[in-house]
Amino acid sequence: MLISPQRCETVVDQPDTKKKILVVDDDETNRLVVRALMERRGYIVVEADSGQTALDTIKTDDFDFILMDLSMPGMDGFETTRRLRSVSDDLDNLPIFALTAHTSRKDVEKCLEAGLNGVLPKPFDSHRADQLLSLINAPSGGTAC
Repeated sequence: MLISPQRCETVVDQPDTKKKILVVDDDETNRLVVRALMERRGYIVVEADSGQTALDTIKTDDFDFILMDLSMPGMDGFETTRRLRSVSDDLDNLPIFALTAHTSRKDVEKCLEAGLNGVLPKPFDSHRADQLLSLINAPSGGTAC
């Protein structure tokens, strides 16, 4: 897993509330896998099947972090992230992680330049879910990376 420390923000656990994540992926099977793995870990999962749906959803709901597919028809994950980051200062600090098969150094650099916090290689499985959550919930006093 590759992470950019300068864009990470601490996410404070709130024991009486469930955290909510947005999963943006045009592939229904991928969304279902992420939903199952994250709900088992106590998260509320909201799905978006396109970049535009993600932009619409973020206007009406708050999320603790986003998992973003990069290769989607229409608006890809890079452009979706750029637009999300430009919506408000609050979204500038929202952790967004790419969930992708594109993990070359060049792809990772492109992700970080677009405003993503890091890259999680597909396939998403229990091990990757646990890695992600350990970073998101790291009690490091300032960053989750």
